[in-house]
Amino acid sequence: MRMVRLLVVLALLTLVSTVSAQDGATVTTAFNEAQPNTLDPHAAAVTDEFLVLRNVCESLVNYDPVTLEPVPALAESWSVSEDGTVYTFTLREGVTFSDGSAVDAEAVKYSLDRLARRETGTSYTAGLILNTVVGWSDVRPPAPPAVGEGTPTPQPVDAADSISGVEVIDERTVQITLVRPLSAFLNRLTLPGGSIIPVGAGEVEGFAQAPICTGPYVVSEFTPNQQVVLTANENYWGGAPDVQRVVIRVIPEQSVQVLEYEAGALDIVAVPPSDLGRLRGDGTFGVQLVEIPTLSLLNLRVNLQDEVLGDVRVRRALALAVDRQTIIDTVLQGQGVPADGLYPPGLTAFDDAFDPFPYDPEAARALLAEAGYPDGVEITLRTGQIETERRVLTAIQQTAAPAGFDIIVSATERSVYDQDRTACTMQAGTVGWGLDYPDPENVAQIALAGTSATRINCGYGLYENVERAQELFDQAVATPLGAERDALWREFEQLTISEQVVVIPIYHGLSTYLVNPRLDGIPVDNLGSRRFNLIELGE
Repeated sequence: MRMVRLLVVLALLTLVSTVSAQDGATVTTAFNEAQPNTLDPHAAAVTDEFLVLRNVCESLVNYDPVTLEPVPALAESWSVSEDGTVYTFTLREGVTFSDGSAVDAEAVKYSLDRLARRETGTSYTAGLILNTVVGWSDVRPPAPPAVGEGTPTPQPVDAADSISGVEVIDERTVQITLVRPLSAFLNRLTLPGGSIIPVGAGEVEGFAQAPICTGPYVVSEFTPNQQVVLTANENYWGGAPDVQRVVIRVIPEQSVQVLEYEAGALDIVAVPPSDLGRLRGDGTFGVQLVEIPTLSLLNLRVNLQDEVLGDVRVRRALALAVDRQTIIDTVLQGQGVPADGLYPPGLTAFDDAFDPFPYDPEAARALLAEAGYPDGVEITLRTGQIETERRVLTAIQQTAAPAGFDIIVSATERSVYDQDRTACTMQAGTVGWGLDYPDPENVAQIALAGTSATRINCGYGLYENVERAQELFDQAVATPLGAERDALWREFEQLTISEQVVVIPIYHGLSTYLVNPRLDGIPVDNLGSRRFNLIELGE
């Protein structure tokens, strides 16, 4: 195997001259999985599409690469009404799109109308950004209800062509009105779906391969199954970036990406767990590893109406029987941090002192005895066919045995698992939750029923003190960003996780990258995004 790997590396070395990873102001990287299906920001929905669009397009608001807090982008400033429902944005003066046309309030209106319409705003981000804006339900009216045989089908409601809550005040001022206060609205606007494009640009042929936006780069080449090339936007309002050219290659296997990095053909790659042990022990590449916490949470969704796990004492015992650090050290090869609560590190509501479930088999066994199981109890934990999640459950099976849990791990075909999880015909199962935007609201919702069929079926609207939990959630959602809001989110976490244990947190993810030492600045930000204009080129 060593000789085979050596031959692969030698073969990859021949690519360096053509790929030009080290060619001056060019940076070469690879897509996370495959390649973009579209580069239309109002249709984009997957990570590889976002990788391009976060460098090519911009919204009214961006996020700070370190703190993740909202910062001005195309809007130089904004104000919020006293009741938290009206946002007034003032656009930067003199900003142009990559085609040289001017950015004005009409372009903002056109872009958000296009995002709102069902036929053009096909990304899931449309709802996240606009579903609390006045007029959303007019642009996207619900489908007529199903009717029985022989009953006339109701006529569908005609959809409005424009979202009424987005108004042009003057050339540089846009006002967005919400149906209720939503302090995460600015964070939601940072999603690529909020990108602003010129009036009419979305109807131009080829837009989905080379969008016209305002970001630091433009798409100069999109070769399917090969690469996307970005070049510096000469009209960028923020000034010329150090990195003048970016090549993003299609290399589906992450281990192959690592080999190409080692051969000098790539500058930034995500490292899979299978390569971490070898790289950490390498004198050259070990020091080039960069760890970035991801805004994610793997947790167990519990059937709160189950005969066994419906008892909060049993849920707390199970939470105490999970050795999170061992899971991270063994299954994840260090790519994670223990999840003691809902909020991942990097969010302002994260509390490093919150630790309700230290690994304590003896305390867990005592709780089981108190709940009526002095000789232990058998439970089944479900998952789909995701290898990492299956191995995590196997590790929980082992660490929970001393506490008196006899755990059966059931890994079924994903569609079967998803169906059973939705119906909640299970005791507990894995849920991998990645945050769409950097705000506690996006993950706190998993502790409430909301409109989620699986959480409704699992009894998340019925547990003790759920009314208070909903009250805290609603209050936090409406409170302006800051310490008071963070305190409300922590009180919500204390009630739902520490006291009621409605979900059992396991770990927050952590991604590891190999980064060429010649790249300074911020090659990968705290959201895990590669924003190439944040890179400073060293020697």
